[in-house]
Amino acid sequence: MSFQAYAALTIHDVKNRLATLANRAQARGDVDTVREALNAAELLTALLVCYKAENGWLGADIDAHAPIDLIEELAADSARLASLPVRMRPDVPGEVFFYDENLVRLAVNGALHNALRHAQHEVYIGARADERWLEFIVTDDGPGFPSEQLAESACPAGVSGQGTGLGLYLARLVADLHTHDGLRGVVLLHNDHGAHFTLRLPR
Repeated sequence: MSFQAYAALTIHDVKNRLATLANRAQARGDVDTVREALNAAELLTALLVCYKAENGWLGADIDAHAPIDLIEELAADSARLASLPVRMRPDVPGEVFFYDENLVRLAVNGALHNALRHAQHEVYIGARADERWLEFIVTDDGPGFPSEQLAESACPAGVSGQGTGLGLYLARLVADLHTHDGLRGVVLLHNDHGAHFTLRLPR
């Protein structure tokens, strides 16, 4: 067995153990441990997805989904575990669109975790659509993205005081897997009284 294959199996095993730890912590009402264990498991899942992408094994499982279902789920999960309020934008579309919901969940959840780490008072999560694009949006009222992150290309940011850059790298992989009628998904970052993350997918 190659080292890469062994590492992938180990990551999967550790992720399952973290899920077990989270369940035990939840049973005794330890919300902080639940949050940290689930965040760590989510990070390992993202690492596995990136590993599959690097080896050409990752594809998008496109199907019909309503963005409001995903946004409500993420907002509810965050409200249960986060120390700051997570509010839904009022303009989330209820109609059906076509995308890989599991990959989009990973990307948006990563942005949500980042926002909760840096927000001062609250975080907003939502989605919106026009004739060409479906956008998943996460905003916070923190210090915003660092200038080097706003300027970087589609490469991971590397380990820094802001984090590993894995979440942003994953989001860009997810965006790139969504194409339609000559359009390709993209991740947009900007600052406006806080950080604004947008996962833009072609309709």
